Amino acid sequence: MAYEHKEGQGSLFKNEKQNDRQPDYKGTIVIAGKTYEVAAWERTSQRGTSYLSLQASEPRVRGEQGTSYGSGQYRSQGNNAAPAPVPPPPTEEFQSTDDLEDLPF
Repeated sequence: MAYEHKEGQGSLFKNEKQNDRQPDYKGTIVIAGKTYEVAAWERTSQRGTSYLSLQASEPRVRGEQGTSYGSGQYRSQGNNAAPAPVPPPPTEEFQSTDDLEDLPF
């Protein structure tokens, strides 16, 4: 049986990197009953202080295309995510700037 984290706990493990853009550490954490993947990069601040830069994401589904690491972002490349909701079109009253002339600022 695999180890399961308790609420609010997680773990990171040293990552066997294929390139410099991949995270130095990878792991998981449980928040509000949901497991998230965590990636961490070793960084150095402008003042020379070492720190870990973290990125959390929803877990990838096994068998997805792969993972891209760049610009400090950890994101899956699969098409399994639900599309973002489309906002309703603006109403006619907000399409004109004529109403803005009465604003006191």
